[in-house]
Formats: sequence, structure tokens, C-alpha cells
Amino acid sequence: MEDQTDEELLISLAEGETKALDYLYTRHSGRVLSYIKKRGLSAERADDVLQIVFMQVFRKKHLYDPKHQALAWIYVITRSELKDYRNREIKNHLEWDDKMSQSDDSAPNVEHEEEAAVLLKELGPREQEALRLRYLDELEYEEMARRMKTSNSNIRQLVSRALKALRRNNNERH
Repeated sequence: MEDQTDEELLISLAEGETKALDYLYTRHSGRVLSYIKKRGLSAERADDVLQIVFMQVFRKKHLYDPKHQALAWIYVITRSELKDYRNREIKNHLEWDDKMSQSDDSAPNVEHEEEAAVLLKELGPREQEALRLRYLDELEYEEMARRMKTSNSNIRQLVSRALKALRRNNNERH
């Protein structure tokens, strides 16, 4: 198995040879982890996503088409899992933030990625940027203020207003 190409390993995996996943992991986990970390995740979160990626490689092994490069297919899964992970993080942050607030408004209940995109598009560009920096890039308010060239208190206000608008818009939809 050690001599098999990545493509052959994926075919073997699809045929039930689970040891093939070990070889794929050994060969590519370092590169995939590096790719994930370059997307701004902490080491711990990057490790979580890495494990999810290879779990998905195993679960989707029957979907692999040998006409595509195996590593490219693994990176497609990686990008998809990163996107899903970030969407879950946004939803969790919104729910957590709402629980910490003193208002009775509920957090947006975003069930689908498309709905989240629609809600975000209803915000102004600065609010969208503030939420992206805070929840996707996971920046602290001080760094956000530097990047957006404004005060720390203004950033906090922008994020707060954007979250309230998301809640209000989401509640109006449901």
C-alpha cells in the first residue's frame, strides 16, 4: 500500500481497505493542517477541522472520482469543512452573545447557509465587515478598531447594532 498513489489509495479505501486512510493521513495531514491554519484558525480549532476532514474523506470515499487528483479532492473537502465550521462558529457566537446580553431578544436561528447570507446582505458594509472580523476572523475589538480605522467603543457599538439587526430581521422572517 505504501507504494500506491493517492488516487489508488482512495480507490482502495472505497473498496473497503481502511488502512488506506492511514496512508493518506500520514502523507497529507501536515499540508492540510497548514492550509487550515493559514485560514486563521487557532491550533486547537485547526486540529478539530483536520479530524473532521479526514472523517469526511472516509465517509465520502465512495464519491471519489479517479479522474480527479486525490489531493485536490481532499482540499475540496477541506474548504467545505472550513466553511461549515465557520458557519457553525458564527451561529454559536450569535447564540452565546445573546445569552450574555441583558435583552430578551433571541439569537438568530439560522438553519441554512443561504438564510445567513441573505440576513448578512441586509446589513451595511461596515456592519458586515465588523461581524466578519469578529466572528469569522475571531479578532479582538482592539484589532478590529485598528483595521477599520475607528475607536474601540465604535467597533463594539457596530457589532452590537449588527447583531440586533440580524435578530430583528431574522425574527421578522419567522
